[in-house]
Formats: sequence, C-alpha cells, structure tokens
Amino acid sequence: MFARMDHVAISVKDMDKVIAFYSDVIGMEKVFDREFDVAMARLIGVPGTRVRIVHMRLNNSVIELFDYHYPVGREPRYDASQSDYGLIHIGFMVEDFHATYQRLLDKGVRFLAEPVEIRPNVWVAYFYGAEHEICEMREIKQA
Repeated sequence: MFARMDHVAISVKDMDKVIAFYSDVIGMEKVFDREFDVAMARLIGVPGTRVRIVHMRLNNSVIELFDYHYPVGREPRYDASQSDYGLIHIGFMVEDFHATYQRLLDKGVRFLAEPVEIRPNVWVAYFYGAEHEICEMREIKQA
C-alpha cells in the first residue's frame, strides 16, 4: 500500500545551474549527490548507463535531479505549456506571496504571466525553473 508521495524527479542538462537555481532562488538544500552506473543500467534497462543523482530538499519535499552522462537525453521543449500532457509543474507553497514574487523578479526569474488571486485569499503564479521546467508558487492566506 502506498503511504505518501516521496519526491519529484527531473532529468537535467546542466546540473550545476539547476542546483544553483533550486538552492539560491528557492532556498532548497543539497542533501544527496552520487554517481550510479551498473545498478541504474539494470533499473532502466540500458547497458552502460552513467548518471549523477542529486537530491534537493525543502522541509519534507525533495526534488531529485538526474544528470545522465549516458544515455544522453533529448532537449527540453522550450515552448512547454501548462496544457501539455504529462508533468506540468512543480508546486511550492510560499509565505508573503508578493514579496517572494518581487524577489524572484529581482533574481531574473521569468514568469509565464501575471500573479492571480485564483480564488479568495489564494495567490498563484507560474515561473520557469533553471531548465525551463514550470514551477508554481502559491500562498493560501488565512481569512
């Protein structure tokens, strides 16, 4: 029986850039950094697999980053849309939504569009991560 969701994983092209983004912009901590070969080759069914795996943690949430040396990944879609099929965003809860939004703007983070009060006391904005993955910031204000 499943107990809880554990993590979200992203395959990345530039591990250092992505670590810096999730560390410096989001405030996550790198808690795991290791290379895998034979075991991952067996797991994904591709002989010769070599991959670096990094875990970035924020409280109880983890983003697992994969940097495959082999097999080489395909380029991400830079025209990604919220309506595309598959994983569409990584969601983060924030405190002080508008100050966080401004801080991200000041760091050069690009947003899909403007922040929206999606329902009373719930503010949401979507922004692009280090390799164009879509992230969500949301605050639910107590009425």
